[in-house]
Amino acid sequence: MQKVLYTFFERRRKPSWTIGPSDLEMSEALHMRNDSVRLGRSSPASAEPTVITQRQASHLHPRMSVYSATRPTLSRSFFQGRVYNFLERPSGWKCFVYHFTVFLIVLSCLILSVLSTIDEYQTLANKTLFWVELVLVLFFGLEYVVRLWSSGCRSKYVGILGRLRFARKPISVIDLIVVVASIVVLAFGSKGQVFATSTVRGVRFLQILRMLHVDRQGGTWRLLGSVVFVHRQELITTLYIGFLGLIFSSYFVYLAEKDAVDDRGFTEFSSYADALWWGVVTVTTIGYGDKVPQTWIGKTIASCFSVFAISFFALPAGILGSGFALKVQQKQRQKHFNRQIPAAACLIQASWRCFALENCDSATYKLFVKKNISSSVSSPKLKPFQFEMMCVLCVYLGKKPGILEVQPRPTLRRSSSIADDMESELEREISLFPVTHVSQLRDSHRAAIRVIQRMYYFVAKKKFQQARKPYDVRDVIEQYSQGHLNLMVRIKELQRRWDKDSLYIKRIKDKGINTIE
Repeated sequence: MQKVLYTFFERRRKPSWTIGPSDLEMSEALHMRNDSVRLGRSSPASAEPTVITQRQASHLHPRMSVYSATRPTLSRSFFQGRVYNFLERPSGWKCFVYHFTVFLIVLSCLILSVLSTIDEYQTLANKTLFWVELVLVLFFGLEYVVRLWSSGCRSKYVGILGRLRFARKPISVIDLIVVVASIVVLAFGSKGQVFATSTVRGVRFLQILRMLHVDRQGGTWRLLGSVVFVHRQELITTLYIGFLGLIFSSYFVYLAEKDAVDDRGFTEFSSYADALWWGVVTVTTIGYGDKVPQTWIGKTIASCFSVFAISFFALPAGILGSGFALKVQQKQRQKHFNRQIPAAACLIQASWRCFALENCDSATYKLFVKKNISSSVSSPKLKPFQFEMMCVLCVYLGKKPGILEVQPRPTLRRSSSIADDMESELEREISLFPVTHVSQLRDSHRAAIRVIQRMYYFVAKKKFQQARKPYDVRDVIEQYSQGHLNLMVRIKELQRRWDKDSLYIKRIKDKGINTIE
């Protein structure tokens, strides 16, 4: 077994495909081994040891790669799924680079649109903007077609009706409107001037919707909606009271200032609408100063109601800010909790396997039984690490059987002398076959499996304890509170038992029964 493990780690450290038999010899050796396994024969002891590497197995299996088990089947649905995940479900640095580049291009186009309205930069900006708009129209049009094509990988978007369902999504409708608006701007612009007519200027506004392309998943809007929904009661209360303060303050100011005349001979608050305009500007802390109270009564009413109304109109900002902070903290706690789920699952699995091994359950032993080498090479789910380990255990064999190996049948051979036989026996590697059934496991094998599984259990328990560490101070306080509560419950239980025993002893003494003191 030591020889086997040493060979395995040597092959992991240094690739073994640099020297070895050819592919044809490897294929023949593999077929001969399979035939001998099926017929119940062992290979000759004098045969040279054969090593099946990952590269050689890739020649035997046409879809097997050197670094992965199998190459994915290249098909239309495969490409559709990859493109759909890249565009609609971005994850990874490649998707980040692509979408961030698109955002920079859209932002530069918006900056050029702003510069084109300034007289100093209008000529240069219009020429540059025309070509940038042309490139963006082609890019977004092609991207829209690719998105429509790749959506067929999902069952609800298959076929013409499915494509129409995908095109009816709000973000898809916005993409189509942006592309059509850009085509209209480029088509009706004269001599490359994209702002030639007033009609084109009106259509140009629709191109601002490109900024919505940055957040196609709508995560920002969902987050805002969830915060508003959670704190809807507080927001409704503050807005309602603030609106009442706005109405009453505007009305009382209108009553106090409707007959007042300024230095120019005009009335500032000639109608209730003017008073409402003054109230909105005041409670939102804008303060244009176009309308101000003239009388002392109006100024007193305005100052009193302004303090009251402004305080209530400022509350929604604090409520939303605290709501966003709580939402972010909740997501972080959820991520911390999600990391505990795999650790808990591994711990439960390891504990159950330990229990099954102690109760002589054969199902757990089957996990340690190696399959046939031919099926292992052709298996599409075989990993490189597992493949090399299996090849070492099944082909490279040491002097003594390993933990899951069976002794081969003795073979006849000729030797020159006993010394040569002993020397060659120490250096030669004979063929051993892996265990193919649970009944072939010996007591030593089963004991080793139980020890290994118990080690898995302790490792899983340690990982679960590390994952259960508190996330922040609030978790620490909560754990201490829970521990203190459990301690008080145990103390009360002990006190109850002590009182019960004392009462029992007292009753025995009252009856005159002798007790041992």
